[in-house]
Amino acid sequence: MHVRADASGLAATRQLRPIHAFILLTTCGLTALVTAILGPVLPKMQAHFAGVAQVDYLVPLTLTVPMLMMAFLSVVAGALSDRFGRKRLLVGATACYSIFGLAPIWLQSLQWIFFSRVALGVMDAVVMTVSTTMIGDYYQGLRRDRMQALQTTTASFLAFLLNLLGGYLGEFGWRMPFWVYAVSVPLALLMAIYLWEPKPHGSSDNTAFSAADPPGVTFRPWRLAGICALAFVTGIAFLIPPVHLGFLFNAIGVASSAKIGIAYALNSVCIVAGTLMFGWILAPRVAVTVQIALSMAITALGFIMMNGAGSYLSLTIAAMVNGLGAGLLLPTMVTWNMRELPFARRGLGTGAFQSALFLGMFANPVLVVGLQNQLGSRAIAVSAVGVALLSGSAIAAAKHFGRRLLRANVTG
Repeated sequence: MHVRADASGLAATRQLRPIHAFILLTTCGLTALVTAILGPVLPKMQAHFAGVAQVDYLVPLTLTVPMLMMAFLSVVAGALSDRFGRKRLLVGATACYSIFGLAPIWLQSLQWIFFSRVALGVMDAVVMTVSTTMIGDYYQGLRRDRMQALQTTTASFLAFLLNLLGGYLGEFGWRMPFWVYAVSVPLALLMAIYLWEPKPHGSSDNTAFSAADPPGVTFRPWRLAGICALAFVTGIAFLIPPVHLGFLFNAIGVASSAKIGIAYALNSVCIVAGTLMFGWILAPRVAVTVQIALSMAITALGFIMMNGAGSYLSLTIAAMVNGLGAGLLLPTMVTWNMRELPFARRGLGTGAFQSALFLGMFANPVLVVGLQNQLGSRAIAVSAVGVALLSGSAIAAAKHFGRRLLRANVTG
């Protein structure tokens, strides 16, 4: 690969091709494997290990424990990538991801399967954090915003496909879906061949990729802490439909798995639409405060509509509105965080964001069920989250228009 030099003689941007986008976006999408392919076979898995003590808890935990590891360790993975470099860490973690992902095919003990899933979560923390960080290194400006919007697009599309694939493979036994983890083997090879190690702008290595910081970008720990707090809220909101939508349908008397599955699919389609709307409409045209206000408001509207829904059609429409908002909200938060991070702390900041996001996802059932117990129904609990998001939207809008008013008074 050749490198173009800028006027100052410093290393400029390498030739970025579609293969690089494919590798990084697909790698980010590997997280969908954690839950998507196993959901359909959990009942079969539980029946296989029926004689194991506490199987009712252990089998569902095999699905969710990788997410907990990602919540705890993403920030560590990011810090390590800042210190020791990105590429080797990413390639090694992806190769190990395949080993731990495939392990349950041969493991005979539920406890050992559980531990393999813990190890998988450790690798996933590295894979997700470092691949996201490298998108921030390789791409700049609007191009970066669109790539990070496509992260959510890719993950949502893969989750849709993998749910179907997991259900199909599950017809041949509960171990069969684990074979899908083999996809990470060729992916690791592609990384080793095509990716390169990013270096800071002005590196003495003239063959290095230049990851220049925009003017005025410095590491601000308190800004990162605030973004991470919002990432935690985003994680809670983003996982409400996947976890609770089926229960909401059951509560209004809809029991058909096929009909509920269609509603889930339409929610996913609207998430994809939201990510594309962000990357090609919002990101180039409006300020981040407007992005936050709009995405939170639409997400909140979907949650509040869920509480008022009394039919299959109305609840499905609520899920679609919420999906559109969620598709706007997640890339809004990811791109905002990335724009605030200098190269030297980009891994740490990305990891902290991912930790907060996945901690929110893991906390989602505890929070919503707790609210349900206090408020009387799951639908009211979901709408309470919507009201909280609506409050956040109002604060972001007030901040944006307050700044505009202040500038108008100063210039006037």
